[in-house]
Amino acid sequence: MCFVYRAFFGLFAVCLAAATSIPDIARAASYDLSGRVQITKVSDGDSLRSGTLRIRLFGIDAPELNQECKDQNGGIWGCGIAAQRQLVALIGTEKELQCSLRDVDRYGRLIMQCFTGSTDIGAAMVQSGHALAYRHFSDLYIAYEDQAKTAQKGIWRGIFVPPWEWRRNN
Repeated sequence: MCFVYRAFFGLFAVCLAAATSIPDIARAASYDLSGRVQITKVSDGDSLRSGTLRIRLFGIDAPELNQECKDQNGGIWGCGIAAQRQLVALIGTEKELQCSLRDVDRYGRLIMQCFTGSTDIGAAMVQSGHALAYRHFSDLYIAYEDQAKTAQKGIWRGIFVPPWEWRRNN
């Protein structure tokens, strides 16, 4: 599977044989695989694409694209679309991120912690209230979530269903 190595051009000069499976890539995730990733699409508030590579941001869970939330007055707003727009704004026009592979999920997505300059994209998404710390997988962003909740930013300004529950019910 050459695609993993193409995303990290310059770090690895060899490609895995076609018979390589996702578990083989997952084992490779225990090594420090990091490099520059060119983003070609922002799928939603926690998912990106780099060509054919599907990337899920490590440690966060954002509202799904068609998920809606309620504000403090009970008004409905598109919190999923707002999360996607926030991620687009954080990435900016250059669209090149510095990412480290943390894992590979059961869907074959690369779970990556990504930075634009010195800004941790996951931390910024949680701190702005456009994503939650995905405590099932990491406690890295809990303090940022607490800050957003206290300041009533993003989804914390009203009522919402956590994305993992929303997906289960929809």
